[in-house]
Amino acid sequence: MKYLKSYRTWLFLTYSLIVILLSMTPGKQFSLFLNLWKYDKIVHFVEYFGLGFLFVNMLMINVLDKRMKLYIVIFIFLFPILDESLQYFTPIRIADVNDVIVDIIGGILGSYIRVYISD
Repeated sequence: MKYLKSYRTWLFLTYSLIVILLSMTPGKQFSLFLNLWKYDKIVHFVEYFGLGFLFVNMLMINVLDKRMKLYIVIFIFLFPILDESLQYFTPIRIADVNDVIVDIIGGILGSYIRVYISD
């Protein structure tokens, strides 16, 4: 219940929902961002850096124990796979294993930085 009352949780959930909605958006609706594809891996890294940071930020409402750290690792590995899987079924989108790898690296770094900076 403590988590549901925290702005940290709602910030993380909102950000996660935006990531999922963008993954489900057909490719032709991204015409405004046509030049962004040149920086695809950077965008993925930054997107998941933020996701990892916000996920750990939410979990740090309580003290992080080994079990919570395991949840962080599982989430950081599974969420990008879900994200790219959604893109596979979305028109004019391409699922890419390299994007998953960059997403995981960004998520790990974002969560690692959040663990080691103080509130």
